[in-house]
Amino acid sequence: MSFEALGEEVLLRIFCFCDIYTVLTLSAINKALRRIALAKQLWLSLVLDAMSRDALKLPPPNREKLEYLSTPELIAAVKNAVAGPGSLWDSAPDESSSLTMTTVRIPLDGMEHRPEARLLPGARYLLLHSTSTTQDTLYLYDVWSARRVWYHLMLPCKMCEVDLVPGGAIARVCFVQWAVHPNTHTLHVEEVDLTTGASHELFNFSLGSIVFAATPRAIVGDFLLVSVQHSRFINAKLVLINWRASTFVSLNRNGLYYIQLIPGYILSTYQETSPPHGHILAATALEAFSDRWQMLTDNGAGLAAQLEAGFSSTIMINNLNITTQERLEYSGRPIRFESVAVTPDALHVDAYDISVYGSHFCQSPPPPRSVTLMERIGNLMNITARRGEALPVPIQVLPGARVLLLYRFTPGQGQAGSKFRLMSARVSNALPLEFPRAIPSHSGNSISVVYRQRKGPGADAA
Repeated sequence: MSFEALGEEVLLRIFCFCDIYTVLTLSAINKALRRIALAKQLWLSLVLDAMSRDALKLPPPNREKLEYLSTPELIAAVKNAVAGPGSLWDSAPDESSSLTMTTVRIPLDGMEHRPEARLLPGARYLLLHSTSTTQDTLYLYDVWSARRVWYHLMLPCKMCEVDLVPGGAIARVCFVQWAVHPNTHTLHVEEVDLTTGASHELFNFSLGSIVFAATPRAIVGDFLLVSVQHSRFINAKLVLINWRASTFVSLNRNGLYYIQLIPGYILSTYQETSPPHGHILAATALEAFSDRWQMLTDNGAGLAAQLEAGFSSTIMINNLNITTQERLEYSGRPIRFESVAVTPDALHVDAYDISVYGSHFCQSPPPPRSVTLMERIGNLMNITARRGEALPVPIQVLPGARVLLLYRFTPGQGQAGSKFRLMSARVSNALPLEFPRAIPSHSGNSISVVYRQRKGPGADAA
């Protein structure tokens, strides 16, 4: 039985589980499926899809207005949202502005100290961290409803990380608490229902008195990435913890310039030890650690032993079986890594956009070599054959220029392996402009979140 023979109603239900890229591709290359791929019901579901809206950091949708849009208008609204806003210079709130902006004001009545504010991925929830001399308080706010959904009193806490569980209103908050008497650091994971505000503890582990400092770096699913410093005079190590299984591995970040945890993988950059000493972008599946996990005992003896043993007991990520990697280059020249940003891809489910920002290595030009007679004849023939054609303009890279490489990382599915794909590469002699889609800002005793969208069909509804 062919795919088209399933019937329109069944195919429409299947399409509703597809991502935007798949639907656009089918509507363009398959005439038999084109009518279903252009159904208004399908595009309405794509506009309202929670994961796509999170990736695009869109404001709350106006479903009533969206239902009045035609299919071409809905498609235009999706494309307009994917294109994103321009620079902050385009944000003038007048009729000539190229942007439309939605502002949500959140009152902070009763909050004694001005908190630090951070929008969580998706720009739907706001994390506030209020600090006083005696205690810290963490708050989670639902921006769309301007409602505080959770708060937690704690001992002084330097930093926390939050994981929003895909497909549900659940957040997991990871933080480290430090107690003076006795001098201990305790690692906590709290699960919060963002609808009811109810919460309960998932994980509580004392790092003991041997730890000088500990900072959570990321929480993704069942995994924590924590920076742990054994002594003031020893560099911090990275510890990967499976909080559900109470196991850990100690990672050596020596030679790593960047490390980030995403579902199922660790993304990192490292430098080659042999010429040309280029920088490499790598993705390592967590399965590579399958035979390296150790149990977290109640007294933390195993972790303490790892920390006291120094780097000899840690795992070098770039020595493991790396799933996929990409050499950072532009126009055949290696790129020196400076920063990386990772965001979910709005068009592809479970894919990630990785922006790598860096500069060319400063290398002296190779010494000139003598040209052979055959090379001279070949050059003469090429010039004769190309006479009358426009010669290609050589790429001019000024000293100090920066390079922006945009990759798409697609995790492996079935027999298809994980891969990086270079989507664009450009050079600029100035710092890159950031185009934030959502911006939090303090205003008196409140916080405002401004959602920026490019003007276009359905922008005020989507």
